[in-house]
Amino acid sequence: MATVRLSDVQFDPDVYLSYVLQERPDRNAYTQSGVAVTNGALQSRVNGDGDTTTIPHWNFLDASGENISSDDPAAFATPDKIGTGKQVARRLHLNNAWQSANLVSSTLGSEDPMQAIASQTADYWRQRFAARIQALTLGVFNENAAGTGDMIFDIANEDGANATADEKWTYDGFVDALATMGENSERLAALAVHPDTMAQIRKAERIEYIQDSETGILIPTYNGYRLIEDKKLPVIAGGTSGFKFVSVLYGQGAIGYADGAAARPVATEYDELAGNGAGIETLVERKQWMFHPEGYRWTETNVVDGSPTVAEFADAANWQRQFERENVRMAFFVHN
Repeated sequence: MATVRLSDVQFDPDVYLSYVLQERPDRNAYTQSGVAVTNGALQSRVNGDGDTTTIPHWNFLDASGENISSDDPAAFATPDKIGTGKQVARRLHLNNAWQSANLVSSTLGSEDPMQAIASQTADYWRQRFAARIQALTLGVFNENAAGTGDMIFDIANEDGANATADEKWTYDGFVDALATMGENSERLAALAVHPDTMAQIRKAERIEYIQDSETGILIPTYNGYRLIEDKKLPVIAGGTSGFKFVSVLYGQGAIGYADGAAARPVATEYDELAGNGAGIETLVERKQWMFHPEGYRWTETNVVDGSPTVAEFADAANWQRQFERENVRMAFFVHN
């Protein structure tokens, strides 16, 4: 248990300046770019019974052939049929709590640690939201890497410290990663890269900026794809030296999510006798979320407790693809 105590705050009783909250360096662009969107099917079920929900779907018609018409009355066509499949999504039960001793705010006067905490919890949950998307993406990558690998274009050198220019970020590699989508490559719209990869792209002077019509903010793009800079994207140690970076191409709505109604989503608790009578205040926030990559089934293979951890979300064993490759709106480019 962690409690804010007087020893944790920078307090000068003689010269006291108001606290300035440190801006978090992480930013969640996944919802802003449309990669993650509210999914109606998930939203209608996130408050239902059970922790997993099944989403049935119609398979695509087999377009590999057709019948040749004839005038033979004895020749009968054999009708085709349409098949079905199912995706499975998992509900997450999450919470966190923050605590402060009343004596701290009494001593600081106008400065209240609990107010500082409360002003940052929304940003905290945005970061946890992004962490789940990042883990889910890694889980899909790991599942595909362990299987067919048909969603991955890999040019990386295991001896990353000695990688050549052709083994780092290249436009040709980007195009080849797009090509894993076949004729559906136009369904991809956003590109997420590690800051080290972003630096490579900047050095190549390939970034263009467009201005958001509502906010006026300049949005970076690469060949028309919205650029997302994400330091939590997979970085894999090379077999000999250096690192391999995984850049991810997403389609709009590649990841669906739902925000459920947790029991007592926000609660406060006061322990008046703690702190030898000075009192301790606790703020608790709870979330009930669903995240799901379109075209996948959650298998629940490796889950220890009642809700999957971030690491379990990234476990390949917990995901199984249900759609054909060209209908999954993700592609991976692995490079040095």
